[in-house]
Amino acid sequence: MAKRVKKKRSVEITEDNCKQVLLVYAMQHYPQEMENTIPDCPYNLGGLNSELAFTEFAEWFISERIQPSTGKTVVREFVEKYEGIMESGLKEKLLQLEAMSYGEFEVIETDDTYVLLLDITNGTRYIVKLFDENRAIFKVGRIIRGRIHPWGEVYRFAGIIHTELSDEEVARRLGLITQGMVDSLMGQYDKNMIKKAESIILSQKSTLSSVLNKYPAQWVDGICKALGIAVKGDKREKVKLIVAKYQSREIQVILEGLPLRCKEALKLVLEKGGWVKYSQLKSRFDDEITRGWAEDPPKSTIGIIRLHALLIVGKMGISGRMYKIAVVPLELREVIAKYI
Repeated sequence: MAKRVKKKRSVEITEDNCKQVLLVYAMQHYPQEMENTIPDCPYNLGGLNSELAFTEFAEWFISERIQPSTGKTVVREFVEKYEGIMESGLKEKLLQLEAMSYGEFEVIETDDTYVLLLDITNGTRYIVKLFDENRAIFKVGRIIRGRIHPWGEVYRFAGIIHTELSDEEVARRLGLITQGMVDSLMGQYDKNMIKKAESIILSQKSTLSSVLNKYPAQWVDGICKALGIAVKGDKREKVKLIVAKYQSREIQVILEGLPLRCKEALKLVLEKGGWVKYSQLKSRFDDEITRGWAEDPPKSTIGIIRLHALLIVGKMGISGRMYKIAVVPLELREVIAKYI
């Protein structure tokens, strides 16, 4: 006689529906208790419409209130009954609802999935995952008041989130010139300057001196500082000193001292024949740069190489179109290949 195969119970409670299923459970099992304990809710329900007030109350009732009849929170009781039909790892996450905390937080960073909060009271930072929340309210600088709780390796919001405009937003609404506006204008100026500097025409055989003489003075000064060359004097004289530095034995020390990722980027360009479309390089290596290389030297992989004049960026015509390209100066290719 064939043995019966015991069917595995299907997963019915998931991360997406658990909050709704939990609420239904509480309403079915504790209808009278929920009605009677509304005055006991420690969170301010005044000024909220009935739907929002119930949401705020229900989160407290389910996650924080110990039920006298069981000596447990509703969420713990729920988990103990239904953990067999929960997706993997959900039991532990739901029990983290008991670690609820209320506070005021400043929005530090945000994207479509997460928001980074700073606790104004103690300076603790929290990475909070967004689910059904309105992402538009999480603007950098805004103050958020509400509850969060651990959720796996991140945090999650609970109940109602109250927001206040940032000082920047208030000032802009009053028509004032703010630091943010100044920073924005300066940022745009820097971008325009960088774009102009990267519009110089290059060829596959561009040399170091021919390009550096077209560079902004701030970039030449930054290269000089990186190479230990005095920044005083005429730009053309400084370019000659940079070229001379790379014609000396010091180039070996400079190349060997580069971070590993910088060496990998240079190898990639050399393997492509000494030049490459910039988009291909950027897709593999970080490339942030600044306008003032002397005061604020680049720290990205591509930025460090450019700061040492080992890579130059400009435009080149390819098949009838102008492309942004990165070129290792012709006279440096052989020695770079030798030491990296």
